[in-house]
Amino acid sequence: MMVDIPSPDQRRRNILHWLQESQSLTIEELVSRLGVSIMTVHRDLDQLVKEGIAQKTYGRVALVRPVQENPSAAPLCAMCHTPVSFHTAFTLHLENSQQLQACCPHCGLMLLSMTDQVASALTRDFLYHRMVNVMKAAYVVESRVHLCCVPSTLCFASLEDAQDFARGFGGLVMDFEAASAYLSAQHHHAKMR
Repeated sequence: MMVDIPSPDQRRRNILHWLQESQSLTIEELVSRLGVSIMTVHRDLDQLVKEGIAQKTYGRVALVRPVQENPSAAPLCAMCHTPVSFHTAFTLHLENSQQLQACCPHCGLMLLSMTDQVASALTRDFLYHRMVNVMKAAYVVESRVHLCCVPSTLCFASLEDAQDFARGFGGLVMDFEAASAYLSAQHHHAKMR
């Protein structure tokens, strides 16, 4: 008797469906539900992690964000009111449990400079889409890559990645304080004109 084994795409769709129902599952649960080896589950999860949909932790997988069928349902940037993209999202968690979102590191750094009682600030690494602490990140400002706001500001988890990116696409490599000061000066200069 031949057993019908689901394709990798079908398995990932099933995993995504189950994660949307419960937000988090153990690796063992997925092995049992899918009827495949633990290595197969890890390969399927690695693809979902690469796509930025899931996050693996020791023995578990969790949904990073809800999958939105309607892109117009994306939250709007608290600075410029454009839709917030998953790939460049900048999030401020306030001490009163509120959350503010910005469309990109440019708007996020400006919003952070104007917001009190921030408990944490996170944004996505431009290359790998992992969440990083904005104060420990490296930034490339004014590169040839323009995603939304001007001057273009991209975030990187490591200084080396930022430097490599700037060698290929131009721009100024800065730490958190320098990038914040640079953007504030740019906005102050624009107001003076």
